[in-house]
Amino acid sequence: MADSLNLYYAGRDAATLDVDAPSFDVDAAIASFDSDPPDSPFQGGYLRGLLKSGYATVPSKWDGVLV
Repeated sequence: MADSLNLYYAGRDAATLDVDAPSFDVDAAIASFDSDPPDSPFQGGYLRGLLKSGYATVPSKWDGVLV
């Protein structure tokens, strides 16, 4: 359990770093999870980090879902 939680937060941290890169497309990254849902704690945390970044300009089916 603790390992999964650590992976989740590592994913959130990675997303925080990625969204600050000038060439990173947050909307495309979020949209990629629509066809390939997160299947690991890291990916769930990464997606959550993207959604909570404040940079997304399109809605996602994952908004409001605990991932």
